[in-house]
Amino acid sequence: MLAIIKRLFRHNILLKLAAFFLAVILWAYVLGDSVLTTQTREIERVYPNVALEWLNLSEDLTIVEMPEEVQVVLSGRSDTLDSITPQMLRVFVDLRDLGPGQHRLTPMAEVPKGVKILSFEPQQVVVELEKILSPQMPVDVDIMGSPADGYLLGEPKVTPDSVFVRGTRSQLENVSRIRAIINVDGADKNRTQIVPAHAIDALGQLVEGVQVSPALVEVFIPVSQPQKEVPVRVNLKGSPAEGYEIKEILLHPAHVTIEGAKHDLQNVEEVATIPVDITGIEDNIITTVNLAEPPRGIEILEVKQVQVEIIVGKKL
Repeated sequence: MLAIIKRLFRHNILLKLAAFFLAVILWAYVLGDSVLTTQTREIERVYPNVALEWLNLSEDLTIVEMPEEVQVVLSGRSDTLDSITPQMLRVFVDLRDLGPGQHRLTPMAEVPKGVKILSFEPQQVVVELEKILSPQMPVDVDIMGSPADGYLLGEPKVTPDSVFVRGTRSQLENVSRIRAIINVDGADKNRTQIVPAHAIDALGQLVEGVQVSPALVEVFIPVSQPQKEVPVRVNLKGSPAEGYEIKEILLHPAHVTIEGAKHDLQNVEEVATIPVDITGIEDNIITTVNLAEPPRGIEILEVKQVQVEIIVGKKL
């Protein structure tokens, strides 16, 4: 009897173990099928803040208004959509053959295989295009700083003296002038600088979105010592013939410009010619005479010779 009970108990354990393993297998199957179903079933998903791009913009046009982002709704397998981020989506509008003005366009998108585009928000976007103009404008030079004490600035020269300004009509209407700035602080000799040329408005602010070509210009400004104008004195040697005297002396030019340090200029009131010999003359003479060497530190500008006319007459 005891042996029979042991056999039944042992047989029941085996049945229980078999049932347990069968239950585990069924549970795994159901769970796997549920996961597989979740991954493969079709779902919809919203992708906000997807960057909006453009294609095929004509070279003579520019975009003045267009949304930066749109919302995209996609459908597809769950596992596929899980692998897609807004940054991976390429949404764009095609601007081919469009002219200036406002245009309502439907976005397009490139999506992975098996994914469908359900909608965009907004469904259409407004894109405004303007024609690009490129007029030529002169370059103005603004001077910053002051030269060394006693030095003077000449007229600045800019190369090139005009540039092309590229932008839309509305942008160009804000451009008051093209400005190049040269710094002459402490300058004691001619100064040349390569500086940017900027498009500025009436308030002196940069006009955004405008391109200047060439972007850099060369500015030259002469820097010189102080100058002043002094009379020319004819240096006469000898005397006219007996009974004759000098009635008048005419000079051309009668004045010249000299340059030098301020303290040197203060001591110079005239510039003389080299000696003109009038010994024994009885008639008028006209001659060209060199200017004498000026004092040290003084330079005579431009003029090196003067025409002298000496009018002689009999003494009364």
